[in-house]
Amino acid sequence: MGPFTWMIAATALAATRPCPTEGLGWMSPGLAAVSASDTARYAGDRPLARDCLELALSLGEPVAEGMARLRLLTMSGNIGPIQHGAKITDALNQGLGPWGWIAWADYYLFAPPYAGADKELARVAAEQAALWLPGPAAARLYLATGERRHLDLLRVSAQRDGLGDALIAADGVLPSQPSTWFLGLGLAGAPGVGFGGGLVFTHPDLLLRGGSAQLTLTATTRGAYATSARLRSPGPVFATVGAAAGRGVVDVYTGDTPARITQDLVALSVGGGARRDGLSAQLTWVTRWDDWGEGWLAGHGPSLTLGFDRSQGFGETREGFVVGLSSDAAVFGYPHWGLTADLRAYRPGLGGVTAARLWASGELMKGAPLLRLPTVGGAELHRGAWAGRYRAPFISTLDLEQRWALIGPLEGVVFGNLAYVVNDGLHPAGGLGLRLILPPERLNVVRLDVAVSDSAWAITTGWGEAF
Repeated sequence: MGPFTWMIAATALAATRPCPTEGLGWMSPGLAAVSASDTARYAGDRPLARDCLELALSLGEPVAEGMARLRLLTMSGNIGPIQHGAKITDALNQGLGPWGWIAWADYYLFAPPYAGADKELARVAAEQAALWLPGPAAARLYLATGERRHLDLLRVSAQRDGLGDALIAADGVLPSQPSTWFLGLGLAGAPGVGFGGGLVFTHPDLLLRGGSAQLTLTATTRGAYATSARLRSPGPVFATVGAAAGRGVVDVYTGDTPARITQDLVALSVGGGARRDGLSAQLTWVTRWDDWGEGWLAGHGPSLTLGFDRSQGFGETREGFVVGLSSDAAVFGYPHWGLTADLRAYRPGLGGVTAARLWASGELMKGAPLLRLPTVGGAELHRGAWAGRYRAPFISTLDLEQRWALIGPLEGVVFGNLAYVVNDGLHPAGGLGLRLILPPERLNVVRLDVAVSDSAWAITTGWGEAF
C-alpha cells in the first residue's frame, strides 16, 4: 500500500469506530450512546462523539433523541439551529420518567440563552429525577447551583454518565465544549478608526483533527483593511503558526487635536504552548514589519502569554473569572517592550450578570514608536472616547458592566468605565448597549454601544462581548 492508500484506510477505520458503551448497561441503548458521546466530546474526540450521537438518533428513543440533538446543536456550525432547534423540544416533549427530567435539565443548562436556558429551571428538573438517578441528577444540580455538596455526591455515586465523569475529571469545572465550525459576519467600528464589517471562519477539524483553523477579514470606511490566518495543532501541548497583513488608519492626538496616520503591517508568527484545566501558556516568535509613512521598519521579537480561565457560559449567563498576562518585545529593529495585565470577573446578580474588568498596560522602552504605546478609546477599552484618544507609556482602565437578557437573542447592558492615563489623570465614561447573541460560539455576538466620556460621545459597534 502507498501512503495515500494507508491514509484512506485510516480515515475509514476512524469513521467506523464503534460507540464505546461498555459499563452503561443501566441505561437504554440510546442514552448510553449519548453518555459515551459526552465522554468522547469532553476528551476532544469530536468524530467519535458525533458517531455516538448519530447512533442515538437512529435508535428511536425520544429522550435520547432530544439529548443528542441538543449536543449536535453545538457541533453543527451555523446550520445547527435550523437542523436541530425545533426538533429538540419536540423530542423532549415526548419523553417521560426520570431520564426525561434529566434531558430537560440538560436543555435548560446548555441551550442557547435566547432558546430558554435557565439554571433555576434546570435545578427544578434535576431535583425531579434525583431519587431515581442520583448520579446524573447530582451532575446537573451542581452545574445549576454551583454547590459543592452535589459534586461530593457525584464523586461517590455508583452510576455516573459521561457528563458526570467529565465533571469529576475536571474537579467541578466543566471542560469547554469542543468548538464547532462557524462562519460569522458582523459590524465593527468606532469614531477615530471608521466603521465596517468583518468575516470570521473557524473550523476545529479542517486540517488537523482536534486542532483549529481561523481566517479573518475586515475592512472599514476609512480605507483600513486586515486579513489574518492561524493554525493550532491539537492536544494539551500545541504548536501555532500564523500570518497577518493589513492597513490601519488611526488618529493620534496632540492635546485635543487629532492627526490621521496610516499604518501598514505584515507579520508572521510561529510558536507553541500548553494548556490544562484552564491554565495556558504560549510562547511565540513574531516577525513583523511596520510602515507609518517613513518606510518599512522591523519589529521582530518574542511574545509570551499566560492565562488562567475559570469561566463558563457567555453573555448574561457567564460566570467565573479570567486572568491574563502578556508581554511582547522587539529585539530586532525599533525599541519596544510591552507588558499587559487583564483581570475579568463575572457573577450572577441583579437579575443578570455583573461583569468587571481591570486592565493595565505599559511600555518599558524609551524611544518606542508612538503607535506601539498602549492606547484606549474606541469600541472596547474606554468606550465613549474616540479610538486612539489616549496614548501613553502607561494606561489602566476599570470597567463595570451589567448584562440582562431581553427578548429572544437580544441582551441589554449598562456600563461604566474609569481610565487612568499617566501624565493625563483620570477620565470617566459610561453608556448603554445592545447585544445580538447567536449560536454556536461565544464569539458570535454583535454589539452596539452608545457611550459618553469626558472627552466626547460615540456610537460603537463590535464583534463579541466587550470583555
